[in-house]
Amino acid sequence: MSKKKVKPQLRFPVIIISLLAILPVVLIIFLTVWLFLSARIYPNISVAGVDIGLLTREQALQKVTTEVTKRSSRPLEMELNNNSPEKQIFIIELNKQETTPDIEKAVSLAYELGRKKAFFPRAKVDIGFDISLPVKKQIENIAQTLNQPPIDSTLKVYEGEITVTPSQNGTILDEQQMYLKINDYLNGASLSNLNLPLKTQPPNLSFAQAAAIKKRLDVIKNSPVKLTFEDFSFTLDLETVLSLVDLENSQNSLALFDINNQKYNIASITLNGKEISDSKLTLNQTKLKSYLEKLAIQIDRPVQEPLFSIEPSSNPEKPKITEFRPPVDGRQLQIEETVSQINSALIARNQTEVKLPVKIIQPKNKLSNELGIKELIGSGVSHFAGSIENRKFNIGLAASRINGVLVGPDEEFSFVNTVGDISANSGYRQAYIIKSGRTVLDDGGGVCQVSTTVFRAALNSGLPITARTAHAYRVGYYEQGFPPGLDATIFTPSVDLKFKNDTGHHILVQTKVIGTSLYIDLYGTSDGRTVEMTKPVITSVTPAPPEIRQEDPSLPKGTVKQVDFAAAGANVSSKRTVTKGGITYINETIKSNFRPWQAVFLVGTKEG
Repeated sequence: MSKKKVKPQLRFPVIIISLLAILPVVLIIFLTVWLFLSARIYPNISVAGVDIGLLTREQALQKVTTEVTKRSSRPLEMELNNNSPEKQIFIIELNKQETTPDIEKAVSLAYELGRKKAFFPRAKVDIGFDISLPVKKQIENIAQTLNQPPIDSTLKVYEGEITVTPSQNGTILDEQQMYLKINDYLNGASLSNLNLPLKTQPPNLSFAQAAAIKKRLDVIKNSPVKLTFEDFSFTLDLETVLSLVDLENSQNSLALFDINNQKYNIASITLNGKEISDSKLTLNQTKLKSYLEKLAIQIDRPVQEPLFSIEPSSNPEKPKITEFRPPVDGRQLQIEETVSQINSALIARNQTEVKLPVKIIQPKNKLSNELGIKELIGSGVSHFAGSIENRKFNIGLAASRINGVLVGPDEEFSFVNTVGDISANSGYRQAYIIKSGRTVLDDGGGVCQVSTTVFRAALNSGLPITARTAHAYRVGYYEQGFPPGLDATIFTPSVDLKFKNDTGHHILVQTKVIGTSLYIDLYGTSDGRTVEMTKPVITSVTPAPPEIRQEDPSLPKGTVKQVDFAAAGANVSSKRTVTKGGITYINETIKSNFRPWQAVFLVGTKEG
């Protein structure tokens, strides 16, 4: 007989009934916890190291305030650890705070922590606060006692010599670290290290840096950079360079530069941070531009357009030039480019010359006329520094008499005929001339300065010299900046200076006196001839004879007046070669035989 299987009882309804029975209990517990925590700070939270978890705001505020007040009531003793045998203790009074830490704000922040994201902090969280420290004044007082500021190296420049003084690191109180230590203590940290925090402060300019700058200044001193353009030359010596560096007057100990006992601060001496040996001077760019603008005044000139006007004359072969102005190129110093080149030269060290970039501005028009007066074909110059006023006057007058003269094709220029009468009647004054073997006062003294300059202009133009006579003796005026043998005397009517115009076009003579220099320019049409002059050969040098003294009854007794000056005799010769189209056109030797000349003194015998 088989047994009948019994079906198991269903348990699900029982579970449901059980859960429904305990649900009110769970809700009551949850509501109780929620109500408890809603007015309290979550667990694992502290302020300034004070645990305030599960406390109300009021409880937390009181607890933190009590603890922080207790901490600040004890003065902090901090020791100076400077290896001194005697300990130095400095006291920080924390209870002298004028304002209390913002504890209420920190507690409010602690209360809000975790509520917005609805979770309890899993790890401990401490909320600190930055205290308002009236102890700052105490820290500053300690710093004033302890601080040993660094000593800067100083560059001294005195009478061109550069020296460097040693530098020294400073030791100062690290006020920020000290503030942080006190702040950490009030926020609950224990001070395991009660030593005053010190730090090393390097000098603004170390000895190594100053030595590197000195090395650079020595290069400038020994090999100054020169700025050149044509005949212009300007030197960036040490004194000039220092005037272009940013140096401000200083009366305090921070002065890093001492120039001739005047103290300055360095503002723009820069150093390469990687390698001090590559130190370089950086000039103040505004000062440098101002310096170059002053140089530009000497270099720059406006372009000059040509001017040529002819007045009809009764003699067609001798037209009268009423206005003449040759074309002159304009020049303009390029300031920005020059600044760049100077900066590069000062860095390069081995560059001792900067060729100034100057823009040349060509005239729009060329000098053009039917007479063939188109261009400068040659110039002559002489100097007469030391001349008496009458001699200067006569030079200017004689130069004006030949200014604007036209020399026609194949015409021979005669200085004597062109200048005309040389006497008081024609406006000349008395000055010293050579006459009858003596140097005497006579009308027109100084005219030979003009004939000498015309001679040089004709030589340099490659024109044939058809008549020329050297002076009897060497005259100092004609050797100012020139060797002997380039002079030409005249004496009406027999001694003349002549040259021939073989250019096939007219030649215009132009003269100008600038200071104590006379310039004579010859304008015409160049046919391509070139001139080469050798250096003069001086032979048969003869010393000057002994001086002589002559009585002069026109001078007061006791008066001594020198009327002639000693000059050695010599034979001087130089060669001139003129070529045209590869063919030698003129090959000549210019000779001058100068007699020795004695000094002559007049001694007055006239009784007073």
